[in-house]
Amino acid sequence: MIVRECLEQWLRRYGEPFWIGAQTAYGFFMQPPAGLLRWLFSSEALAELARPLWALLATPDVAVFPQTTLSWRNARYRVLYTLEFYVGTTMLYRLAIIEAIQV
Repeated sequence: MIVRECLEQWLRRYGEPFWIGAQTAYGFFMQPPAGLLRWLFSSEALAELARPLWALLATPDVAVFPQTTLSWRNARYRVLYTLEFYVGTTMLYRLAIIEAIQV
């Protein structure tokens, strides 16, 4: 699908590198919208999460699943939640909510 190929090329060109184990991938990191966080987590669960929280947009070939750890900008993060976005039966991207791992 053309949209998926364009997104993959855009992320490879403009995305930031991050690592899951030995795999290097590229993604777009942003602050997650408050409405999305309220939709995914109860207010009690949201209050207990470590800050800062980030949203990561990655291509489907990148294995970002809940409880996976990744490295980005010399810090470690844990994947809390993932959403997959499809057009028909073709997955376009994964959106993951990640939190910093306190050392």
